[in-house]
Amino acid sequence: MYNNNFETVFASGLTLNVSERRLADRKLQLLTQRIVTLQDEERTRVSRELHDGISQLLVSIKFQFELASHELARGSPKALATLDAGVERLAAAIGEVRRISHDLHPSLLDTLGLPSAIGQLVAEFEQRSGLNVRYNNALDDDLLDDSVAVALFRVLQEALTNIERHATASLVQIGLTGSVSDALVRLHVRDDGVGFNPRRLDSIKGGGIGLRNIRERVEHFGGRFSLASSADGTQLDVTLPVRASPQATL
Repeated sequence: MYNNNFETVFASGLTLNVSERRLADRKLQLLTQRIVTLQDEERTRVSRELHDGISQLLVSIKFQFELASHELARGSPKALATLDAGVERLAAAIGEVRRISHDLHPSLLDTLGLPSAIGQLVAEFEQRSGLNVRYNNALDDDLLDDSVAVALFRVLQEALTNIERHATASLVQIGLTGSVSDALVRLHVRDDGVGFNPRRLDSIKGGGIGLRNIRERVEHFGGRFSLASSADGTQLDVTLPVRASPQATL
């Protein structure tokens, strides 16, 4: 009798473990598919920017320099002005290349670390959006794996993009903290905008994509994601382990 009960419990436990493992494998498969999709979307975006931005600028510069060459050959007094215009457009092309490169992987992440890279991102965001941003850093950057630093930077990029497009805010507060004892890093982002109903994200045109990307990045690293929004503003909190698991770095 005892053996039969033991075998029944053992079989039930084994079935449960197999079901949990299948569920975990399915979630991992879906997450992997989503990461591949995000990579494809990023490649498409970069390709479009190269074609519509850099490519057209370079063609324009080519025509400008060819025109300047013809004008110089004819001794035209307009040649210098044409050449100056071409140089100006070349400077714009260089700026575009730097912007695209920075979006793909901010160089400051490698040279000065996450806090400084966020500081630069905040300064650029303030200049572009006209919003007031308060940034408080209380993180020892040596704590973080490179992949975790990149993930946090991307999360903040997504959050600031959402704020700029949808929040109608005037003030944004950003906090970055880390604990050696807890081996965790926390990113806090709050704005004083109009807020929204998180349950109705799908009805906001494009509004749910950024938050979905944030959530999936956080889940990929086994972190925590929380979002609260009201008429007084929106608050986003992300907590990640300072060391990425081997699975998360794949």
